[in-house]
Amino acid sequence: MVNEEKVKIMTAAALAQHRQKRDTFLTVNFYGDDYVSFQAIKAVIGVTFSYALLLAIWALGRLDALLTQYSLPDLFAMAEGFLVLYLLLLLITVFLSVLVYTSRYWRARENVKAYQSNLKKLHRFYRKEEKDRKE
Repeated sequence: MVNEEKVKIMTAAALAQHRQKRDTFLTVNFYGDDYVSFQAIKAVIGVTFSYALLLAIWALGRLDALLTQYSLPDLFAMAEGFLVLYLLLLLITVFLSVLVYTSRYWRARENVKAYQSNLKKLHRFYRKEEKDRKE
């Protein structure tokens, strides 16, 4: 005989597992600060690489003008401007990545807790069913 409550619990657990990506379950294996720090470091590395690549492409495209039209103090002032822009971009990146990944971590943690709660209910249901069979 099919028990309706058991089917509801199993369906809820299966849907929760299906909705959540594999990343959700991996996320909660970290402490919150470690997860957020790791993701922020990845974002910083990505922004640094992208900024350096775009700056190199820009410099190569304007190499002739940079070598002929600008003096050394002008080039240093330009480099200082690029450095300030990079630091500002880095600050914004760290701030946004901390906000986003903190939110993702806590949301994933709540989702996994709900999933585990359904599994516990199902386990209790099976134990009760097994106990009833023995009697």
